[in-house]
Amino acid sequence: MGKKQTNEETIVALKKALLKRKYFSIFLALFALGVNIFAWFVFTTTANVGLDTTVASWDVQFYDDSGAAIQNFVIDITKMKPGMTDFSKTITVRNLSDVDADFIYEVTSFSLLGHTISSNDLYNYLNTRYPFSLTLNASKTILNASDEVEFDIGLTWPYDSNVDIYYGQDDAYQFDATLPYYQLSNGTYSLYNVPDQNTYNSLKSSLYLKKDDADSYFGMRCNEYETSTGNACLTVNLRLLVQQRNSNS
Repeated sequence: MGKKQTNEETIVALKKALLKRKYFSIFLALFALGVNIFAWFVFTTTANVGLDTTVASWDVQFYDDSGAAIQNFVIDITKMKPGMTDFSKTITVRNLSDVDADFIYEVTSFSLLGHTISSNDLYNYLNTRYPFSLTLNASKTILNASDEVEFDIGLTWPYDSNVDIYYGQDDAYQFDATLPYYQLSNGTYSLYNVPDQNTYNSLKSSLYLKKDDADSYFGMRCNEYETSTGNACLTVNLRLLVQQRNSNS
């Protein structure tokens, strides 16, 4: 019995090794051809101010990292891929008023591969379901009169990980017969044979991909989506709000 299990484990290991080598060869070939296989990454943000009509002086300005004053923020990232150089963008918000203010930010929506994703906590969802991570950080959230805050936006997509990470399936994922899927039981991820689309659809909410397979999946699918639609693979909408600080806060 033990020998049979060992043989099965050996076969699984060989299949995974061949699969990784296949995807690695595809990546090398595309890079050698100089093809941009990864989609544009776009942030679209809206900036708002909240004002009590009794305030005599209210002036809030937004600046990008070149120092230019801006009203609408559209940030593009090219060549989004596993192992990419970390992307960063800084927006400076200056409270030129004579009253204190609160700075609030949130992810209001995002779409991936044309699918709009719904969640009560979009920021956390985005950073736990996919192999890339969005970072949002404000140097402070309370702006005194004539004060400023630096708001940093970042994107990272590490290629390798020292620990096994698994990603649950959602609308952004579609069945791929070349990938190994896993199910979680009693805290352990085990390989699960998914033979066809119908089986995948019926079990989707309980299926997972390992990080290296998720890297390959999104790398190739983003290229296909951008080529066929001309749209960004990932679009994130941010809301930035500066409002008069309540004297009781």
